[in-house]
Amino acid sequence: MRPMKRDTYLSLMLTATVVLLTADLATRFVAAPPLLDTAAQAQVGRAPTRGAGSASTLAYEQRKEVIKLLKSLNGEVSGLRADIKAGAITVKGIPTP
Repeated sequence: MRPMKRDTYLSLMLTATVVLLTADLATRFVAAPPLLDTAAQAQVGRAPTRGAGSASTLAYEQRKEVIKLLKSLNGEVSGLRADIKAGAITVKGIPTP
């Protein structure tokens, strides 16, 4: 048996790599077609039903908490604005040495 030439060996390995990568890509595409995925959107209403403790359920709970905190912060800022407009808050400059 003759030893294989270097170019033939490299071509064979590259071809095998391409075939394996193509098979992997086809398998991934069949499992989860990328064209059917939609962009992430805020959840409105009930939590997704994908099981307790799933990442999407946790994200939904985090969004609810952030919305609650933003509403609270909005109320506090509105109160500060009202105090500033009423003159209840004064700002004094710090003397520079």
